[in-house]
Amino acid sequence: MEMLEKMKMRRSIRKYRKVPVEREKLEMIMEAGIYAPNPGGRQGTKVIMLEDAELIEKIGIVNAACENRNWGGRGVSPEQPSIIDDLSIRSGFYGCQALGIVCVERERAATVNCIGGAFTVAENMVLEAYDLGVSSCIVGRAEATFKQEGMQALLDEWGLDPAYMPLVFVCLGYIDGNYPKLKPRHEGRTIYIGRK
Repeated sequence: MEMLEKMKMRRSIRKYRKVPVEREKLEMIMEAGIYAPNPGGRQGTKVIMLEDAELIEKIGIVNAACENRNWGGRGVSPEQPSIIDDLSIRSGFYGCQALGIVCVERERAATVNCIGGAFTVAENMVLEAYDLGVSSCIVGRAEATFKQEGMQALLDEWGLDPAYMPLVFVCLGYIDGNYPKLKPRHEGRTIYIGRK
């Protein structure tokens, strides 16, 4: 399948079966992440991969609590509801069976290049996941999640260099239900300026 076709077909999935993702696939997804474009060639991101579904659920509950869940009636997806759409969803990770955590250098975390670099890592990861038949969803609030009580201890336990901090999550697993259809793109989102 051509790359553009993969980009068009991939969806954010928020319903997962309780089936582990194979270690080989997770390693390939992490590898795709570290080959993402990075500002200034710094390679200033690190990726943590969790396979413990129980721990992922606990962190996901903390993550969901960091979100303002009242968006005034504006929803995300009726097919794949988010914590904004359905207040009964307890975890911001939706029952995924593996969780990527993209980390950045603390001293640079607020810079546009650093934030963009983290999200290109996440994008590479979800595209590789799709290619491997693994569903995914990028979730924010990582910095806020790990600022909550007891959460820094996990980073210490995992051996993350204190010079780094989590910035974005990548939920991974096998979809529970039907894969969502392509949504039409809104008009007027591209502007092309030709040669003079």
